[in-house]
Amino acid sequence: MLLSYISNTRHVILSAASMRPSEFAAQLNVSLNNGWGIVRSITDICMKLPEGKYVLVKDPNKPVVRLYAVPLSTFTADEDEGEMMFGEEALGDATE
Repeated sequence: MLLSYISNTRHVILSAASMRPSEFAAQLNVSLNNGWGIVRSITDICMKLPEGKYVLVKDPNKPVVRLYAVPLSTFTADEDEGEMMFGEEALGDATE
């Protein structure tokens, strides 16, 4: 599993770290079964949505996960790195 750390203001990758899922779950004090249940719940929600491109974002200050619909051209190589922005259409919130 690869974890990346992103700058909150400049939206650039600061670093990336590789971790085993079992070690990561142990650090968070979460069982692997519970973790896969969360993945399954998010997948079920996403499968009900129309085909498109989405961004899943965890609010760092709240126990909230948001799923945003973004244009298909978002995050393509044609864009300038400094101009990447998220769409404004929120699809809903889910608490952890």
